[in-house]
Amino acid sequence: MSSSFLSAASERSAASGAAAPRLGILAAMPEEIAKLKEFVTEQEVHKRGAVFEFVTGKLDGRPVVFGASGIGMVFASSAATTMICEFGASRIVFTGVAGGLKTTQKVGDLVVGSDVVNYEMDARNFTIPWEPDHKIQLGEIPIMKWRFYEADATMLALAMEAPVPEGVRRVQGRLASGSIFLDVAAKKGMAESVWAPLDYPEAAEMENAAVAQICKAYNIPYVSLRALSDVLEGDANEDFGKFCRMAADNVFPIVRFLAEKLPA
Repeated sequence: MSSSFLSAASERSAASGAAAPRLGILAAMPEEIAKLKEFVTEQEVHKRGAVFEFVTGKLDGRPVVFGASGIGMVFASSAATTMICEFGASRIVFTGVAGGLKTTQKVGDLVVGSDVVNYEMDARNFTIPWEPDHKIQLGEIPIMKWRFYEADATMLALAMEAPVPEGVRRVQGRLASGSIFLDVAAKKGMAESVWAPLDYPEAAEMENAAVAQICKAYNIPYVSLRALSDVLEGDANEDFGKFCRMAADNVFPIVRFLAEKLPA
């Protein structure tokens, strides 16, 4: 057995073994965890493969593990699994930016996800052979019947109590995930075909449902926090590039509040 294999195994054991349960904080992009790199102390970097980098440390004294998974649900689900199984994450907060789906929204507004759904999971043409009367809905996983992934009640309540920057609007509502970057025309064009069957979510993004599904599979409490980097007016590409970091920073006070107030 190679020394490099033994070294990696030893690092994994040290990362997840006797340490206190950690709060997992996950985002898709480095810009979305920039504030954590500023405020987390005792940082140790753990590289996994060609893509993943996890950082352990303490946020205001609480053990945490955080990282940027990369864009999309495949990377996000893998990163969440690693946080849980290797780094001992006992709760996960998914944070970052999203595209608003309501006409009243402004860039920088915050959406605390009461639940999240995968809008690309579409098995409505499938009939379960032993349950032919069951009509599968958009977002529903056949047979398992998982569709809307609800936030942990305690984490959700604390996220709605947390301080936010002055003038920033915060709402609680549904988030929708898919593997499509939606420009303004696409968001508007999906109103009746996609958003209506899902009771008109507040925002759309590309990772949350995957992380929530993994958390449900492992019985890990979860909440999603999204700041709006673009809305239903303007240019989604231009606004995303311009406002991504600012919007992501608006979420940080909630993340910090959760780290302070959640039970160990």
